[in-house]
Amino acid sequence: MLLSSRLVAVPAETSAYQKVKTFIETKKTAQIVLSPEGEFITCFNDSIAGWVEKKFTPALVNQIQTRLEPYLKVNLNAQGFVEAATRALENEKDETNYNAIWVRDNVWVYYGLLQDPNGRSDARKLLLALWDYYATDAQIARFRQIIANPALSTDSMAMPHIRFDGNSPSLEDVMIDGKPQIWNHRQIDAHGLLFTAIGEAIDQQLIDLNELTEKRLRVLALYPLFLQRIKFYDYEDAGAWEEIPRKNTSSIALATRSLQVWRKLMYAQNNSAYQKRLKNFLLKQSTDISNVWSEPSLNNSIYQGLNTVKIQLRLGGESPNYKPDDIRFRLADAALVVLIQPSPLEGLTEEEMRKTLLIIESLRRPTGFLRYTRDSYQGGNYWIKPKEVAKDTPTLTGDTSSKNAFLGRLSQLIPDTEAQWFFDSLLVLARLHLAETTKNPQLRQQDIHAATVHLKRALGQITGQGLMTADGRGVKAWQAPESINTVVIEGQRFFLPSPITPLNWAKAGLSLALDKYETMISP
Repeated sequence: MLLSSRLVAVPAETSAYQKVKTFIETKKTAQIVLSPEGEFITCFNDSIAGWVEKKFTPALVNQIQTRLEPYLKVNLNAQGFVEAATRALENEKDETNYNAIWVRDNVWVYYGLLQDPNGRSDARKLLLALWDYYATDAQIARFRQIIANPALSTDSMAMPHIRFDGNSPSLEDVMIDGKPQIWNHRQIDAHGLLFTAIGEAIDQQLIDLNELTEKRLRVLALYPLFLQRIKFYDYEDAGAWEEIPRKNTSSIALATRSLQVWRKLMYAQNNSAYQKRLKNFLLKQSTDISNVWSEPSLNNSIYQGLNTVKIQLRLGGESPNYKPDDIRFRLADAALVVLIQPSPLEGLTEEEMRKTLLIIESLRRPTGFLRYTRDSYQGGNYWIKPKEVAKDTPTLTGDTSSKNAFLGRLSQLIPDTEAQWFFDSLLVLARLHLAETTKNPQLRQQDIHAATVHLKRALGQITGQGLMTADGRGVKAWQAPESINTVVIEGQRFFLPSPITPLNWAKAGLSLALDKYETMISP
């Protein structure tokens, strides 16, 4: 796809730049298809372009699922985890460190595995492996030190960790030059997502009663007290994008949702064996722990979290409680989708959920969704510029949680070339949730129509034959990228997949979207 621009930024002619330049001069990168829904869909794969121009029926969606199944399959490593991206690097070291284990990404993969009858065993294995990581002595020590001294919660390395080396026998941090990589682990969204999934798995009896071991329950016991001590409903964290700490609606929502799930498990009127096991352990801990697990205490924490979410939505979105010229101020952010999926936050009205999607909709672009406007990560020519050596400029995939690092990377952004991410799949799930729950038949039709468009846009990102990623490397066909990147060559703009291809979170999201969509439109 070719776009003209008055904003011309030509990097030094690196070898990667030359490879990309040669490629776009001789190859077609994408095509635009007009779908029956009246939408223009950018497609990188010719076969998918053929699907997109047809009306989706249960039979066609099933055919698409069958064709994509081998490419959307996610495999666990020997320790039971999933690397963020399984890039085909053969024996090369992955300099992006996307072979690390992110808790957030792994939980989304868990949900993707769970919806597949053939994947439930792996889903269980993955979730228990994540719980066991949280039950390690090092991770428990981090929870305890924050509980003992909440002031440490502003120390990103002191907080419980959300990213580690899955190939390490002891599950240590990712190492750089023999030392743990400095990373902003202030991410309560990841904790909330994991503890929500664990609670739901227990509720669905996916986890056996004898798997509620003392070691696993030991870290669970600390979790609500940890949230209470840091005042999670007013806490600034790095959020899903792991950048400058701000008071993120999405993070507070996920923490709140996790407490809702555990309140139900503890105090639903079912008197199950699981409930007895939980109460026998959790309510017999120290006074601080047993008190925080009481129903009034959980109710109070949930109220505080939900109240913050509602206030911030009324103010406009993700982190609106700052002056507009503060770099922490943000309205539209794709992370807001977690208010609705994968586990809907109870207490939101339909109007509030629809407002959330309208906010996110402002981030729609031709080939995907922005994380937020002026997002400099993987912006135009991100991978083909000469490496920066300035003190405050982060490495390509390094930590940008300091103000200087964040602004340093932002200063390199070519305007209006932000990466366009895979979030259409997640928006399929959100729209279909609204279609299931609304009582208005016209709104239901609109939701299914919107979900169809999102699904086709998500499919459009899948790579085709003979394609190149935005760093000048070849990429196999039928791969799900993290995002679509812009390259600016001699003043003209082209779209290419991110080098972070395939991304396992993207594969899981598309699997979930296809499965849910087929179920929704089937008679």
